[in-house]
Amino acid sequence: MLLSLRDLGRTDPAVRVPPLMIIDSPLADLGAVDQATGLRLIDTLIDIAGDPSSDGYACQVIAAINDPLPHPYTGVREIPVDTDNRFFDHAPHSA
Repeated sequence: MLLSLRDLGRTDPAVRVPPLMIIDSPLADLGAVDQATGLRLIDTLIDIAGDPSSDGYACQVIAAINDPLPHPYTGVREIPVDTDNRFFDHAPHSA
């Protein structure tokens, strides 16, 4: 649904959608049932984040997942959260 809204906002200037998606637990229960589907979903989210619109803006995606990514992805930064670091205070700052 969020991807459809983003695409509509790119084609219709009257639909104003911010270039930011925050998705909580997109892989919830997928890993136990179908790991391949979960990995395709992660790959899709990473692809859309790097897909700029016609005006040159990309879409920032923040996804909260329970497990580390299966491998490093270009342009993706993981910020682990645990019982000692429950918030983003320890996250590296961008320049």
